[in-house]
Amino acid sequence: MKLSVVIPVYNDPGGIDATLQSVVAQDHATYEVIPVDNNSTDETSAMIQEWAERHPDRIRPVAERGRQSSYAARNAGVRAADGEIVVFIDADMTAPTDWLRRVEEAFTATSIDYLGYEVETYVPDGNEGFWGWYDSVMGLPSRYHFEQKQFVPTACLAVRRAVFGRVGLFDDRARSGGDKEFGQRVHRHPDLTQGFRGDIVVYHPARTTFDAHRKKAVRVGRGLARLAEPLDADGRRVLLELLLHAVPPDPRRIRRRAPDCTSLQLLSLYVANMLLRYVRLGGAVSHFFRKDLA
Repeated sequence: MKLSVVIPVYNDPGGIDATLQSVVAQDHATYEVIPVDNNSTDETSAMIQEWAERHPDRIRPVAERGRQSSYAARNAGVRAADGEIVVFIDADMTAPTDWLRRVEEAFTATSIDYLGYEVETYVPDGNEGFWGWYDSVMGLPSRYHFEQKQFVPTACLAVRRAVFGRVGLFDDRARSGGDKEFGQRVHRHPDLTQGFRGDIVVYHPARTTFDAHRKKAVRVGRGLARLAEPLDADGRRVLLELLLHAVPPDPRRIRRRAPDCTSLQLLSLYVANMLLRYVRLGGAVSHFFRKDLA
């Protein structure tokens, strides 16, 4: 079974370098790697080309110039893919050498069409601090998203290529939330099945500054606001989710995520989580406000 690894990237030569180094080291025999440059203005394209020249039989670079969106870049990768399974990973992430072999085993052992798995967030050396620790604890709860919201982030997603023919590609207009919208499309399809594997893990560096968390929260808020349009059944659910951001988070949820933390640590996680919820809500409000002005 051939796999296609799609890696969208924008202005991150160091990140794509680390990811490609990890991906070409896989112990799987039959796979291709498709890095997709999404209009980078720095050395990213040159870094991709350098790797492609070193591994011409493995790496097939693609560019997405028409639309600035990671989902548009992923769609370009899907269109170029030859593999039966399309596996997504983000630039700056890494994976153990058995990652693709385990992914293939999951698809051959079952009839699933959409596979999610774990993301372990780590703090890069020299970047220790509160916000890096916060991200390493709160991280990317892919299992929670899968069990509660029927999707996983694209950073830990593998899909049979035939699925895109059934439900369509990612929404290339989205800057955030496209993974949720796509996953729920798959979930609603009567002939497609989803699965999750806790023994498959990829690694994501933590966001180590408040500004990095703030930018993500604003982007996610705007993405959720866009998913709330139009106000059909799905839109109303997303709108309710947004409105609930105004309510302080349930402290039990924080404790479940951090069972070994002290009371003071839990309090700091709770306050930071509440702050980012309000930032996310502000991002959603800014989306609606800018649309009204237009």
